[in-house]
Amino acid sequence: MSINNILYPVTREGTEIMAEILGLGVTHYPGVVVAPEHWSKFLMLRTESGQVPAEIFDNKDSWPDLMRAEWADDKGAAAGEKHRTRMIAASGKLRDAIDDFNPDLVVIWGDDQYENFTHDCIPAFCVYILDQVTCRPYNPRFFGDVENVWGYASDAELVVKGHRQGANALCKALLADGFDTAYAYNTRHPGGLAHSFNNALLYLDYEQTGFPYPIVPFHVNCYGSRMTDIADDTAGGKIQDLSPPSPSPRRCFDIGRATARFFADSPWRVALIASSSWSHANLTEKNDFLYPDIPSDRARFEDLENGDFKGWGDINIKQIEDAGQHEFANWICLAGAMTETNQRFEAIDFVESHLFNSSKCFGLFEPV
Repeated sequence: MSINNILYPVTREGTEIMAEILGLGVTHYPGVVVAPEHWSKFLMLRTESGQVPAEIFDNKDSWPDLMRAEWADDKGAAAGEKHRTRMIAASGKLRDAIDDFNPDLVVIWGDDQYENFTHDCIPAFCVYILDQVTCRPYNPRFFGDVENVWGYASDAELVVKGHRQGANALCKALLADGFDTAYAYNTRHPGGLAHSFNNALLYLDYEQTGFPYPIVPFHVNCYGSRMTDIADDTAGGKIQDLSPPSPSPRRCFDIGRATARFFADSPWRVALIASSSWSHANLTEKNDFLYPDIPSDRARFEDLENGDFKGWGDINIKQIEDAGQHEFANWICLAGAMTETNQRFEAIDFVESHLFNSSKCFGLFEPV
């Protein structure tokens, strides 16, 4: 891909300027950290904790055919390897596109899952204004006591470069545009940034050769009313019923558009990335938290292929929650940005799974 293929016209009050923006979508599925033979442990641990009813987990004849096929006789090890191979290949293609584009900075829309934002404050949106941040992304905390695929110590550090000037300017522009966006100058979680940012970088640098581009982490509260369901209330009970929802799809869409407008007029070449998987089994109550809402994921992917992502701001948040697509809010931000810049979607891969908690979409947005 040449740099010239990324340039596209943006009209401002009759004046055409040339903006330099690249749009991408990637997953932050925690499986990147461990070998695929361990991936089914996440489902088993959720069963042990009581989220998935034991009788449903044990009665595999009741599982969808495709889920049983993934489980096979090796608890998903072979299916996981195929899944991993596709994800790493797709991530590599996206990394090639980023390298060809050579951005000055990379904005990543990701979600904090009770990592840096807990009981004291859970903002709808938050821009991190950082020169750099020390992260610890190699702890396979979702899969029990196993080693990460690189053989690093679980507390090994990864220093991630930030772009303080770009983050600061973006936040000021969003506030001036009517978006009450929070900002943060540091992190408090032992892992540094939330895993939605850390794991996206691991996918885009799976060979661990380095990711030289400074990033602007842009938090979106995707989990909303499920956020505090991740941890016990200090009083000992769940407080899910008291938790407000996520920002609406319309608000996510519009803040994406505002972000694109700002960078279109900025001096920087910018890659905008949505970091998320789509429907999550652990969020899909109607499926007893056993497997995700694959039909809804397929419908969203069809929207992308048909160019209908321009209507994602009109999705009802109840639809998002019913499908377990809470993290899809990050893609809605990206869709808003790509609508503003009038780009079309190029599918890199769409990896479905019943067993591995979520489907993953990898894509690139190019000019119409």
